[in-house]
Amino acid sequence: RQWRKLSSSSSSSSTQHVLMETLSSNNVVAKNEAADHTFITKLTLSRAKANAMGKQMMKDMADCLDELEDPNNNTRCLVLTSFSQKVFSAGADLKERATMTLDEAELFVTLLRNTMERVASLPFPVIAAVEGVAVGGGLELALAADIRIAGEAAVFGLPETSLAIVPGAGGTQRLPRLIGISRAKELIWTGRKINGDEALKLGLVDEVVPTGEATTQAVKLGFKIAENGPIAIRASKQAIDCGLQLTNMKEALEIERQCYAKVLPTKDRLEGLAAFKEGRKPKYTGQ
Repeated sequence: RQWRKLSSSSSSSSTQHVLMETLSSNNVVAKNEAADHTFITKLTLSRAKANAMGKQMMKDMADCLDELEDPNNNTRCLVLTSFSQKVFSAGADLKERATMTLDEAELFVTLLRNTMERVASLPFPVIAAVEGVAVGGGLELALAADIRIAGEAAVFGLPETSLAIVPGAGGTQRLPRLIGISRAKELIWTGRKINGDEALKLGLVDEVVPTGEATTQAVKLGFKIAENGPIAIRASKQAIDCGLQLTNMKEALEIERQCYAKVLPTKDRLEGLAAFKEGRKPKYTGQ
């Protein structure tokens, strides 16, 4: 599949720590043609060396999330990646953290936690393409994604207890929900790092690809998802995420019913039926 970058946010700025690009599955760059094609967004962590999460990166991430959360944003999938094959993110900027007062540190950890929750709460699928080191906040960012694809040389870990702190940006909650309680406790309590193969066995990642191919595979998957009805994709994500928060199956099925009701009156549903009947590929517009 061919894809083309349509736009980017501040990609020429040397101080920009998160870059946002809009990708099209078609070789089209004219903005007035955007509504006729399928788009996904790519966020690239781009802070030199280790993608340490400091105040500037969080500000840049917040600016990107503001755009992505806009109800008029027509993104069908988000890919999170890094500028480097050696590191996804080494987590919080500990040098910057050391200069903070107790109150400032608490506020910053709250900002990190809220940022990860904003990523997890995006209405469309989020895919993390992880190459190299993803530890601490870097792993917590990947955990906030719906799907994780890792390069063979990827390394994962939550080493916070070795620094006498705990994972504070969702790690203690998302990791056990993903790989199981006892396995998560062992990784958090030991601070042990694992490679891509072990991460795949544990269910921490969904696919392992040759080093350097994680982003390409994530973009490919993103476009595959984006071919399907965008309202249905968003509704199904809501049904799954909200339903899993409930212990009562009857209440969970009510969430599913409500989400299904959203797609019934759409033009996309009629287009899907017509395309099936006519033996052609559907063209979904998100209406």
